[in-house]
Amino acid sequence: MNDLYFLIPAAIVLSVIIFLLILHLRKKYAIQNVRSMNDTDKQSTLDHLAGPVGYRYDAAQDIFVSRLDAPQKVFGYTSFYDFSAAYFNMVFDYETIYFDYGGRTWLIEMWKGQYGINAGCELGVYYTDEIIPPEQYGSTLFKAVDAKNMLDISMKLNRRCSKRCPYSRLGHMRSNHWWLTIFNMGTFTRPEELFVNTSIRFKDYPMMRSFLESFVKTLPHTTYKVNGLTVYFTFYQSDRKYSFFKRFVRRTALASCRLYTKWFNHLTRPFRGSGDKLLYLYYYLPFTVRLLLGTKKTNA
Repeated sequence: MNDLYFLIPAAIVLSVIIFLLILHLRKKYAIQNVRSMNDTDKQSTLDHLAGPVGYRYDAAQDIFVSRLDAPQKVFGYTSFYDFSAAYFNMVFDYETIYFDYGGRTWLIEMWKGQYGINAGCELGVYYTDEIIPPEQYGSTLFKAVDAKNMLDISMKLNRRCSKRCPYSRLGHMRSNHWWLTIFNMGTFTRPEELFVNTSIRFKDYPMMRSFLESFVKTLPHTTYKVNGLTVYFTFYQSDRKYSFFKRFVRRTALASCRLYTKWFNHLTRPFRGSGDKLLYLYYYLPFTVRLLLGTKKTNA
């Protein structure tokens, strides 16, 4: 009986030692694997990981951006997404521009803020099949525009820094798109620290005029410039007001995002770029990548 009391803790200690040894060997393997990969293999693997959730990796800027065939297109847009975002650790400023054009009600929405362990911004273009009254905006499911109605969109995501360095560029994208995004992985920031230099080229003058009429009413303090069919403006802090409870939820979510970002950067400290960090986790602790991206096990 005394031998049994000795064997049980000894077996536990031995199991812990074996587990730590395996973990150490996996870590060495992951580091060596990532460092031995060429740029083409890295790009291919990252796109393979991020593709199922609608993104691709931009190696030149070390950011993740949305794909034209992103599965999110199927879900369109409804105001419930913004209402519930903070409960899923997405804390952002957002503005909605509704306007009527071509027998439809259109919506151009802008977001900027913290998405889990990513600082980022988005701009989506949606519409309905008919013109709807303003009182139905909040309850309507808007469809993502089809290929022939996508707009030429440009975004430059910036972060305010200090008096010496007024801002730093976190990424820029331009594309004909229905949902253009920029996500800088492993970066934590508050929504009010971000601003987005934006341009949208419209299909024709009636469409641009209708958008600008709504833009001025929605964002009366935001200046804009027009060059041909293109409207230029900067999305700064939103004037949107929140209840005490919603402010509490947002602050709690933001604190969680900050903690998760610290953990991510600490765990991946052998590497600096977000692409290498994600690859490192994929080979070292693959389940964490599936948690981050919300994907099933994949063989790259």
